[in-house]
Amino acid sequence: MSEKELREELAAIARDTLRYIERERAAGNDELLAQSAARAATHPAPAPANAAPASASPAASRTSPAPAPRVAVPTAPAPAEVDLFGASIAPPRASITATEPPRLSEMINPKGSDRAALAVDALPILDEVAREARACRKCGLCETRTNAVPGVGSAQSGIVFVGEAPGADEDRRGEPFVGRAGELLTKIIEAMDKKRLIPGVPLTRDTVYICNVLKCRPPENRNPLPHEIEMCSPYLHRQLEALKPRVICCLGKFAAELLVGVKGTIGGLRGRIYRYRGAKLIVTYHPAACLRNPNYKTPVWEDMQLLAREYQTD
Repeated sequence: MSEKELREELAAIARDTLRYIERERAAGNDELLAQSAARAATHPAPAPANAAPASASPAASRTSPAPAPRVAVPTAPAPAEVDLFGASIAPPRASITATEPPRLSEMINPKGSDRAALAVDALPILDEVAREARACRKCGLCETRTNAVPGVGSAQSGIVFVGEAPGADEDRRGEPFVGRAGELLTKIIEAMDKKRLIPGVPLTRDTVYICNVLKCRPPENRNPLPHEIEMCSPYLHRQLEALKPRVICCLGKFAAELLVGVKGTIGGLRGRIYRYRGAKLIVTYHPAACLRNPNYKTPVWEDMQLLAREYQTD
């Protein structure tokens, strides 16, 4: 390959990289990668290792032996990975190594916006909503509850999981998703973090926000009634307004119908990207449904991979 052809190929790679990082703005490292790509596109590429120096005479070039070509040694493919549900995990995409590692805030926030500061700003509003929910007597659920269950977590990651209503364990402790279904949700979040589905963004119960449509447990875990959703949903809307999430994940039918605004089955609603006041929104099965039917675990993991991909794009 001639030096001119090599330069043209490098320029094409740089252009492709620039297009790629536009899709990766949500990871926060677009500016750093763009600078690296720009340098690759505008600076001349170095001459090949076996090319003769520019000052060398033709005769010297003819008499100087060329170095032996390097032979690439093939490597064995890595064994396929399996997630905690037993589903195959696609290999990670090739990454570009920057000259200087980006700060965590840059990885979390697109265009330099500061989610850490946003999380601090959201706290007073979330605390206010929690106080009001604990004192709420707008519907009959206040008569049967032990504790209201406002929500837990933070705005740090920009991911919010919204379920249906508290269960017995949640009602007793005043914290969402702490029973068997909650343990499964925690494992899902931990698996997303372990597999680095969103590079640079730590995913734990503290960095995501977890809440429900209803803040009080319906007796015997029955389905929420329409008037209960109507009375309680303003708390959820205020929480989402304060959290300003990048992606909302609806866990189950009632959260999906409220936030998507249409009725349907989870099977019919999942796999698509919706919008809620500027945030992306996906729908998946409730962890309790996965406990009842383990066949749902694989589609839930697929939905978490979809969430991660959409998080990293605008």
